[in-house]
Amino acid sequence: MSDEDLDQQISKHSSGVSIVIRIDGLWKDANNHSRAGLFSKWNNDLDAVWRELARDIKENKYEDEQAKFDEFDNQLIETGSFKDTGNETFDELSPNEIKKRSEQYKILNRKELFLKRMENTLGKGTTFAIGDEDDFE
Repeated sequence: MSDEDLDQQISKHSSGVSIVIRIDGLWKDANNHSRAGLFSKWNNDLDAVWRELARDIKENKYEDEQAKFDEFDNQLIETGSFKDTGNETFDELSPNEIKKRSEQYKILNRKELFLKRMENTLGKGTTFAIGDEDDFE
């Protein structure tokens, strides 16, 4: 089969719906883990969302978007390890742990918002308007 023949092949099955269903499941997991105070699992959920979305970023933009995404992990590394014991009340944590968890929570929120905006821009989320600036394409 020639390269020209390969370029003209089209899959009989589109995985688009499957991808959207997987992403929806990951968002549900992320929501549950964030609400339960399980930051490590929340972070892993967000990384899985990234893997689903990143395949649709155009090649010439991929490195820039990967660098933006990696910055969230760099910020999380600076805060230290996650303490995933669930929803402790602040009475059960030292002032240092409260500050650390608060910072981790804010970073994870920004990471999630970044991914949700990317999802929308890639046309897999809740909104997309023709003529919007395409940061990810």
